[in-house]
Amino acid sequence: MRRRREILALCAAWAIGCDPGSAAGPGLAGAGGQSGTGGQAGSGGHGGAGGTGGLAARCDPTRVTLHRLNRTEYDNTVRDLLGTSATPAREFPADDAGGGYDNNADSLSLSTLLAEKYQLAAETLVESALRAPRQGATTERFEAERLGSSVGATYNDTAWNLWSNGAITAPFTAVSGVTFRLSARAFAQQAGPDPARMRLSVDGRELQVFDVTATQGAPRVYTTMAPVAAGAHTFTVEFTNDFYDMANHLDRNLIVDWLEIEGLYPAPPDPASRARLLTCDPMVTGTGPCARQVIAAFGRRAWRRPLTDAEVTHLAQLVDQAAAEGDDFDTGISLSLQAILLSPNFLYRVELDPEPTSAVPHPLGDFELAARLSYFLWSSGPDEALDAAADAGRLADPAEVERQARRMLDDPRARAITENFAGQWLYTRALDYTAPDYMRFPEWDPVLRDSMRAETRQFFQALLADGGTLKDLLTAPFSFVNERLARHYGLPAVPGSALARVDLSATPRRGILGQGSVLATTAYPTRTSIVKRGKFVLSQLLCREPADPPPDIPRLPEMVDPNASLRDRMMAHRANPECAVCHAQMDPLGFGLEHFDGTGKWRELDGRFPIDATGELSGGRRFDGAAQMAEVIAADPDLPGCVARHALTYALGRRADACSTQELMAEWGRSNYALKELFVLVARSSAFRMRAGEVTQ
Repeated sequence: MRRRREILALCAAWAIGCDPGSAAGPGLAGAGGQSGTGGQAGSGGHGGAGGTGGLAARCDPTRVTLHRLNRTEYDNTVRDLLGTSATPAREFPADDAGGGYDNNADSLSLSTLLAEKYQLAAETLVESALRAPRQGATTERFEAERLGSSVGATYNDTAWNLWSNGAITAPFTAVSGVTFRLSARAFAQQAGPDPARMRLSVDGRELQVFDVTATQGAPRVYTTMAPVAAGAHTFTVEFTNDFYDMANHLDRNLIVDWLEIEGLYPAPPDPASRARLLTCDPMVTGTGPCARQVIAAFGRRAWRRPLTDAEVTHLAQLVDQAAAEGDDFDTGISLSLQAILLSPNFLYRVELDPEPTSAVPHPLGDFELAARLSYFLWSSGPDEALDAAADAGRLADPAEVERQARRMLDDPRARAITENFAGQWLYTRALDYTAPDYMRFPEWDPVLRDSMRAETRQFFQALLADGGTLKDLLTAPFSFVNERLARHYGLPAVPGSALARVDLSATPRRGILGQGSVLATTAYPTRTSIVKRGKFVLSQLLCREPADPPPDIPRLPEMVDPNASLRDRMMAHRANPECAVCHAQMDPLGFGLEHFDGTGKWRELDGRFPIDATGELSGGRRFDGAAQMAEVIAADPDLPGCVARHALTYALGRRADACSTQELMAEWGRSNYALKELFVLVARSSAFRMRAGEVTQ
């Protein structure tokens, strides 16, 4: 019965004619390019055939790729849709990035595994909202070195090394049939052409296979979820692709730290969560009318447009089907709501073009533009106010788009701009994968890492709220630190773990280039990196991407050389003319940050050598140290255009073109390059509000 209901929900979601009694189920791969039933009718909105609202498109806005929600957008959307604190997308496969951002439409594919995760998430979310939200009631962790295996041996007394194909098994008991979250913390020693592979299974039933690319310095937790029946079971972590080359001393191994088993048992029902979905009582209004009302209301918010009558009827048939099989209203409406969450109209930001082959730019419909705006500023779906503007056809007017953008930027949900745009642009997200060597940097710990991330987030958020400019981003003489970060930076004591604004005017730290988040993520585990820091400034702030090095150029060793400073070693490296072309651009910028060690701590010496932080850029622009360098970069004419290009790339979900960037720049300069105005102007731009078809030959 469970399998039959899964097929029914998927058939309704993807609007494909299939027999729910068959074993095959719906063909997800073949449906990937479809847009869902009725999408054409509902996608255009009120402005689809209108003019440009007084702002003609001078640039080609190009075609629109069907844009799948990434993991962050999925979690935020179900949060606002269902009022849940669950984050099911953490269990999804990682999103690929394009142009530096993980919301690039051309990079967001749909795999079979992701489709399965969508189905489990939809079922869990709806059941939690209608009946009993799930919570982790029992968690068992097993240290791998204590479990042992018939293959391998202990690793540093803290893990188990599977040095050939083999498995580690942990027993557990389910007191009732529920969903379990099963995890293993592991890393690999790589050899051969493929990464180490790890299979997670329960009772011999394969759940998921992972490519383990994590390293000893940064182990990773690999997680999957599965329904498990009541009774005794075994959870198995298995190494499946051993590789050993004796002649060349190459050996692939899987090192497992621990196994964890978490049972997600039902908690007491949440009346508010149920009332959010069930806006009527079927015993009062009748089963059929109530089902249509619930489906229409939920579907309007989930699909970000009104449903057609045919779509509502199609989804309501699941309620009738459940009743015919003897199930109650809750079961039927649960299937309908799951189908809505499994539809391409929810999983994708569907923008169907009434003129798909026309190269003439034309405006988006109101519903489509509302979705673009909300996912740009909030990484989530539209709220009631934005939906109302779309319903009334007001978004065809650029002035209304600007009004909505300003309102939305003042909303707490606009922190998504800081976390998702700035987090990728300024590398804050990369802190999760930054692991300085403990022997070199013993002060590094998760508290310091999280404090650095919080500093950059609050700094960027303050600039947005207070009218900060692009120059302030680089040269502002203030930041936000707590006790742990103040001690690391050598600042006067700040009590407690909460961030407090501090004056940095008497210190050499200025703007983002003086913040540990940027400095730590652009360093190696054992030392600073002049090249990585210089490349960060060039690519993220000036959009002067250096060329890749020739394939035969040896890398500089990561370990510190006691006989020379890093600057001296880099100068010697640049003696090669092939190296000098790129290093002449990157190295001066990296030299300017050499007073900060690999974790952003101030230093006067590189080993036993005094730091020389002087540099010179093209045009004779000299500086000494990070503060002077920040002033030079802030005055660089390429800076505003580069930042505008990054913002457009993130907003559009595609690489920004030069014409659209220049159009944006003509407006932004009038505000002295205020950061908040940048996001408002992006929303108003013709590239954001319009599209063109794809001309076929």
